[in-house]
Amino acid sequence: MNARLPSVGLLAALVVAAVGCTASGAGTGDSSGKFRGQQQLVANTVEDLQSAGSKGDQDEICANLLAGDLVARLGTRGGCRRGVDGALKDADTFDLTVESVRVTGSTATARVRADAGKRDRTSTYRLVKQDGRWKIASLG
Repeated sequence: MNARLPSVGLLAALVVAAVGCTASGAGTGDSSGKFRGQQQLVANTVEDLQSAGSKGDQDEICANLLAGDLVARLGTRGGCRRGVDGALKDADTFDLTVESVRVTGSTATARVRADAGKRDRTSTYRLVKQDGRWKIASLG
C-alpha cells in the first residue's frame, strides 16, 4: 500500500484496499452479516467503500463515506475527488473481510483483512458517526 503524505497516503490505502474487492474473504456474500446493530452499520460502511471504489465513484466516497475532517485535509492537497481518482487508478485487487468491530459511542474501529495473495494485510479502520451514518476517519 502506498503511504506518501499522511492524509493522501491514508486515502490511497483506503481506496486501494477497497477497489475491486468483495466483502468476504471467499469472494461471495458479505462479512457484515455476522454483526448486528451498530457493529453491522460500521461493517456496511467498509463494504460501501469497496463498492464505490470498484465503481470508480469518487463522489460517493468523498460525499458519503469519508469523515468531514478527512475530506477537509484532502481539500488542502488538491481535493478529495482528485485524491480518490488517483488512488483508484493505482489500485490493485483485494478481497476484504471485516473481522471485528468495536463501537464506543460515536466512534468505532473495524479490523479489516485484505487478502492480496501471499501478502495478507490487516488494518484498523477508524470511523466516526456523522450526519447519522458511520464514516471513515482514518486507517491504521
